[in-house]
Amino acid sequence: MNRRFRDTLASAAVLLVCLAMACAAPIVPQRSKLGGAARWADALARQRAAEWARDAELCQITGIGVGIDGWLPDRGGTWQLIFWSPQKTGVLEVAVDSDGKAHAQERRAPPQRGHSVPALWCDSSKAWASTRPHQKGIPLSTFEAELGLDADREHFPGQIVWRIRFWLPDNSYETHVVSPEGKWLLSY
Repeated sequence: MNRRFRDTLASAAVLLVCLAMACAAPIVPQRSKLGGAARWADALARQRAAEWARDAELCQITGIGVGIDGWLPDRGGTWQLIFWSPQKTGVLEVAVDSDGKAHAQERRAPPQRGHSVPALWCDSSKAWASTRPHQKGIPLSTFEAELGLDADREHFPGQIVWRIRFWLPDNSYETHVVSPEGKWLLSY
């Protein structure tokens, strides 16, 4: 192999690696405030959960008003995190707004109680990024998102997954399912 061909081949390989990384990398949000992703909300909510029960475990995350990048916008949107404890019959719901204010309220237990989200769940920005190569339309916003048991009961019954519903310009939805670790699984 001549040197010129080898250099061209090496440059093409580097370009392909960069392209692959760019497709999988999360988009940095256009936010003027710190935080905004689901892990950020989890860190804020855990303080409230620990006050409620020392052994509180996260069982569900719901995102409302989340941007197409998996982050809350500067104004509006919330992450709702639900915690359970073997010592409690109910659950604790902690809503974290885009300013980082956490509001906690005890609620009746949903079916997810007792099914903890894996400790190594991927942050929302990574889950959203994994959907990008599979998106058929160009999303305007995230209509709703959920990480928890039976989030997509029809396709993944009895499993903990991210279900992300994007709102599209033609007034339709595109739904993506992502594993807790951030692997894209399905779209419909």
